[in-house]
Amino acid sequence: MKRIVLGALLSSVAAFALQVHPIPVELEQGKKYKEFTISDDNGKYQVYLKKWTQDIKGEEVLEDTDTVVAYPKILQAPKKIKVYKKRSNLIPQEESYRLILKELNVEKVEGQTRVLKTLSIPVFILPNTQEPKLELECKGNTLQIRNSGNMHYKILSITDKKMNEYVLPNHTKEVEDVKASGTVETNRGNYEYKCESK
Repeated sequence: MKRIVLGALLSSVAAFALQVHPIPVELEQGKKYKEFTISDDNGKYQVYLKKWTQDIKGEEVLEDTDTVVAYPKILQAPKKIKVYKKRSNLIPQEESYRLILKELNVEKVEGQTRVLKTLSIPVFILPNTQEPKLELECKGNTLQIRNSGNMHYKILSITDKKMNEYVLPNHTKEVEDVKASGTVETNRGNYEYKCESK
């Protein structure tokens, strides 16, 4: 896993730096918890964990959950966070969650406005067998990226277009205005596509 340094989401203030390692957080079968580290300039954070699914357009949907929990609920960075799965049963398909860190404004200064950091971290509970499968289909100049496997895909680019999009198992992502042929670069390898000309 590589270390990623992320600036404040929802903020354009480059001085805020938040380090999280590893990303994404992946809990393997047979393990009760996964530990990762958050570090910055001693910020204080509230921790939330949400079930993560996608709608028919591939947009993110977050829901409350009690299947997976994170501790501690409030932390002072630097700190280690543990993600626990309450039941260690085998699952046929990867489960997806989002761990959300919201900075608490503990030092309010009159006359000053401070932009607080918010970060959403992908958390995956891995299935007992890993069977990734990606299917590509063109409809005009729209490329349908269908995840028919049991593991997530992260779309990094499509030909010369940079992307940072997830496609969860049994979901489809549509990308408009693609070239007639090209390469879809993912976290699990590259996939070629070619649209038939009419």
